[in-house]
Amino acid sequence: MATTLDSLLDATRDALLAGDFAALAGLGAGVAAEADRLPVLDAVAAQRLRSKAERNERLLQAAGRGLRAARDRMAEIASGPSLATYDSHGRKASLAGPARALGRF
Repeated sequence: MATTLDSLLDATRDALLAGDFAALAGLGAGVAAEADRLPVLDAVAAQRLRSKAERNERLLQAAGRGLRAARDRMAEIASGPSLATYDSHGRKASLAGPARALGRF
C-alpha cells in the first residue's frame, strides 16, 4: 500500500536528483505534515518508509556538500586571480606571493 508519505519521499528524491531545490521547500513541509498523521504501519511498510527516508538523508547530505563546494569555489573566483598547484596527493595548495599574469615571453 503506497501512502502519501511514500509518494512525497519519492518526489523528494526526484527533486534532489534533478537539482530542483525550489521544490524541496514544499516537499519538506509535506513530508513533515504526513509524518505527523501517519497511521500505524506493518513492519514491511515501516521499513520501506525508513529506507526511503535514509536514502533521502544521504542525498540531502550530498547536495549540501555540493552546494558548499560551489559556494567556496565562487568565493575563490571572486577573490581574484591566484596561482595554485596540487601536491602529490591531489590537494590544492596556493603558492606564496602575489600571482602575476602569465603572458608570452
